[in-house]
Amino acid sequence: MRIPATLSVFAALTAASAAQAVQPESYGGFLGLTGAYVDSSDVDETGTAVKLVFGPNITDKLSLEFGLMDLGKATYGYPVMTFPEEDTSQAPRFVGVNDKFVNRSSGADGALGEATYNGPQSFQARSVLLNLRYNFTYTDTLDFFVKGGANAWIADVERMTVTAFGDGTVITENNTSKNETSGVELITGAGLMWNPLAGLNVRAEIESTSLDSYYIDRTSFMLYSLGLQYEF
Repeated sequence: MRIPATLSVFAALTAASAAQAVQPESYGGFLGLTGAYVDSSDVDETGTAVKLVFGPNITDKLSLEFGLMDLGKATYGYPVMTFPEEDTSQAPRFVGVNDKFVNRSSGADGALGEATYNGPQSFQARSVLLNLRYNFTYTDTLDFFVKGGANAWIADVERMTVTAFGDGTVITENNTSKNETSGVELITGAGLMWNPLAGLNVRAEIESTSLDSYYIDRTSFMLYSLGLQYEF
């Protein structure tokens, strides 16, 4: 009785070892939080971005990275206007804004020309991110990485109305209406991971992305991020 029992135990252990051998190797996952300085030449003021990242490590070099990001509030400056020098029946012009946001009409029978801008004043975008990140080992505690993927975003757009007349009079109304808009754009980046403690990385990176929709002209952003990432 002992020999069959021993053989059974040996067979069970062999089967368990074989099953473990065919299972894919696990490389763990990660969870990180970063804050970013946001820069853009397409708006006058930018806010501070916050990003949460998480996901699995596919190999010891390649990771699938999910993320949630708030880009902060971006604000446009007051539109620049030019006025007719002599004929006040001519409509003023708005400089450096998209014509789709401007209505112009010339005055008749001595009436003043008029131009109205109804366009974005500010917006705040929130994103869902999906990236592939590839790490390059430099030292035992320092890695460089590159990444790329999709930025699916949604934004609340506050609009303002500015009405200018041929005699130089201007009427401004802030926050006249709101629109919600969304899109999907490419996001790319590069950075480094410094590992001062086991399982804990200091993460620094530069990212590039943009927003573009009917209510927002194409706006490019550079993000300069610093934060912590935990490996498990």
